[in-house]
Amino acid sequence: MSDSDSTLSPEPQRTIKIIFISDYLCAFCYVGNKSLKDAIAGCRDLDVRFDVEFRPFTLLCQTSLPEIPKVKGEKVLPNRRSYLVRKFGKEQAESKWKMIEELAQKAGLPLAEDGIVARSTLAHRLAVKAYKVGGQAMQGHLNDILFDAVFVNCQDLSDVEFLADAAEKVGLMNKTEATTFLQDTDCKNCVNQMIEAARASGVNGVPSIIIDGKWALNGVQSTECYLQILRKIAQSSSMTECASIVSVES
Repeated sequence: MSDSDSTLSPEPQRTIKIIFISDYLCAFCYVGNKSLKDAIAGCRDLDVRFDVEFRPFTLLCQTSLPEIPKVKGEKVLPNRRSYLVRKFGKEQAESKWKMIEELAQKAGLPLAEDGIVARSTLAHRLAVKAYKVGGQAMQGHLNDILFDAVFVNCQDLSDVEFLADAAEKVGLMNKTEATTFLQDTDCKNCVNQMIEAARASGVNGVPSIIIDGKWALNGVQSTECYLQILRKIAQSSSMTECASIVSVES
């Protein structure tokens, strides 16, 4: 071996790109976010890095929220329980929520009994901006704040003051800049295009996870399932082998 051979640089660490399509109003996305993070933590011994990017999806259409009269000039938003009953019927709504409670408990997540149903478009714009500015670290921190707001603290996800405060907490921008951003249209087209692209590719529910642009996971999975799949993909040199293990629906 020559001197030049002995100083060769090691192979660059492989990056596995994960696109997590979600809506902050989706309880299954709340659980899926935690399960995926735990699974990635379980891959620390592997010579790979994961780049996770959350992309937007909206479960509420224009007519999803009922018209509720304003009280003392302030908007009144429906609570989660009544919204689910209105959408699915009492029996199915209770069954779905029981499933969510069990999943959250298994994932070690707190879950409030009820919450506020509000449009998530502004939150999505902020999250897209966070990934552009600070990558997965900043966006991930923001995600935790937004999911906690919806499912733990029962906050209004469409409230500009709350979102501006969240932007400042993660270091994206100060509150004044964030308020201006949210009241403007920055990133709005980007969010709309991402949602349209997801629907065009066949996504009609969330969470939906795309791994390296090749494999899809539809619906929330357990940490164990995510871990098994990510480790097999990370360790496999055969793309055919990987493709057979990630076509999973919950």
